[in-house]
Amino acid sequence: MANDIEVRAAKARALLADDSFKTMLMELRQRQAEIFFTTAPNETVMREEAYSMMSALNRIEAHLQSAINDEKIRNKRKNETGPGQGVMKQKF
Repeated sequence: MANDIEVRAAKARALLADDSFKTMLMELRQRQAEIFFTTAPNETVMREEAYSMMSALNRIEAHLQSAINDEKIRNKRKNETGPGQGVMKQKF
């Protein structure tokens, strides 16, 4: 299981660091913002679609960041419960 977390985090980090991926996300966001802000008052459906697309892009990024955070949390817990820790010792 730990290996799965590491692999997912590494892949997520690679995507979020990839210039082409970042550029594509930026272009998609810009296009959706353009649609959102330039629609006529009666073009509600287009605005809703643009909003939905922006939300989906945000969810994709959040999902990738979540994979990275999962690894950080697991590593922190692993370090906190190292050898001899995490077990209550009795005092006499």
